[in-house]
Amino acid sequence: MKTDDVVYNLLNEISVQFPEVKVLMSIYNEDETTFKMEAFSKATTHAVTLGNIKQAQRYLNYMAQKLLNADAKVIEYIDVYYVETLFWGVSSHTIAVGWPLVPVNLQTLYVNFHGNQALN
Repeated sequence: MKTDDVVYNLLNEISVQFPEVKVLMSIYNEDETTFKMEAFSKATTHAVTLGNIKQAQRYLNYMAQKLLNADAKVIEYIDVYYVETLFWGVSSHTIAVGWPLVPVNLQTLYVNFHGNQALN
């Protein structure tokens, strides 16, 4: 399977699993895969901001599960285009509510990039 295929498959699976996110991802062209993944990250952060904790937890758990046996390209997409943009530009309250929801494997990616937990 080509590297691009694994990314397209992941994005398609996200669209099927979470139709509400498909709408957000559909504003981008098919080849704008990084923007589509960032849209999923923003949807996660937005769910926390709105207090929709169950939905945010579903998104986070899904990504944490995908990370477990992921191809290198999928790991890159989860790390760079999903995890690194979580909680970008939101209030300290949203971060305080959202950070404990983030599974440990995703927290590790976040800390490896940002140098500290979102709460700091």
